[in-house]
Amino acid sequence: MTTKAAEPVIVIDRVGYSFYKAPRSTYLSSGRFSVRLVTATDKLHEVEGEEIEAVLALPRSDHSAFLSGAKLMFNLNGVPARRIVAVTERYLLHAAKLREELSLPGMTLAETLPFRDKVLMKEAVAAGGLRVPEFAEYTPQAARDLLSRYKRVVAKPRFGAGSKGIVFLDTVRDADTFEQRYKDDLPDYEVEEFISGQLFHIDSIVDCGKVVAATAGLSIDPPSNFETSRPYRDVSIEPSDLLDELLDFNTRVMAQFPAFRGVTHLEVFKAEDGIYFCEIGARAGGGGVIASFQHRTGYNLDEIVLQSHLEGAVPASMNVSNAMTGYVMIYGTPGQLVGEVRAPDAPWVIETQILARPGEILDVPQDWSDAVCIVSVTGLSAVEVTERLEIAIEHISSQLSSAGR
Repeated sequence: MTTKAAEPVIVIDRVGYSFYKAPRSTYLSSGRFSVRLVTATDKLHEVEGEEIEAVLALPRSDHSAFLSGAKLMFNLNGVPARRIVAVTERYLLHAAKLREELSLPGMTLAETLPFRDKVLMKEAVAAGGLRVPEFAEYTPQAARDLLSRYKRVVAKPRFGAGSKGIVFLDTVRDADTFEQRYKDDLPDYEVEEFISGQLFHIDSIVDCGKVVAATAGLSIDPPSNFETSRPYRDVSIEPSDLLDELLDFNTRVMAQFPAFRGVTHLEVFKAEDGIYFCEIGARAGGGGVIASFQHRTGYNLDEIVLQSHLEGAVPASMNVSNAMTGYVMIYGTPGQLVGEVRAPDAPWVIETQILARPGEILDVPQDWSDAVCIVSVTGLSAVEVTERLEIAIEHISSQLSSAGR
């Protein structure tokens, strides 16, 4: 049971409550909050703790039910919740809508939309004179205009996440096929120039548009690797001119959001003619980003997200060590997972997330986050980190025996 002094808050969750518990975090269990939790049915078994006042479990695919469920939690036992928070990207807009409807403090819908709508975010960044791909709301004419100027264009869901639903268009025939397949959903898409270059991400803590601390990483593999169940590797950037260039671009992007206070995950392309904006999220990066950031700074990005929403504050300063980190997302194939998945027993493994259990029936991965296992490692250099990721891949791949494979 929670104490009367605890502040009632609504937490909309998708990843599972274990992510908010020790050893990952102790923020919600500090005794300061009475948690009214809305979570996914398949994550109900993770819910425990004296801070839990009530829990509502719903199918993870029913996003509208999460919104309705959170609203039901507002005036529980006649006591209004003081704050509402969503850590995962898919529920940021839900939380913003409820704040406005229930007159709760925190990010409004207007403040949240540029971090979810790929058209609005590019408009905001382009207004600051930063490079963005040429883009437009998807219409057949807009797609053909871009195809007349570029060899390849990309159609993306405006509110997409996890690299899901991205379609590459090389010809007018490709556009015709896309438009026929998605004819009822075209207003939900944007279309943009394809940028040929390496994909990087910068993860930051931001206070009113100013960067408090940031780290940068390279996507060694395409985020679309989940489509073929190939591993996705990511490694941090060593001190260099490239790192300085990435961090400077990040600082300039954040300046376009002067009211924002919290955590951001920025993705950019490094092309021959410079850095281009890809997209930005008002949340912590996925995969092993949180573990890597915490290893280098001592701060948990998800805790900072919670702090920014529940207290309206972030740390004033922090140091970032030069330790190199990286992580790998390892995917399964359809069938039953027979054995237990374990990471290498090595001191350089800083975190292992096991996301599937023996006996579980695995489906085809639907997006980037649908991994069986995520292993985060550290090393003295990017080369050493990459070598250790390969060791982890070989070690875990040998364990992944699924029925029918």
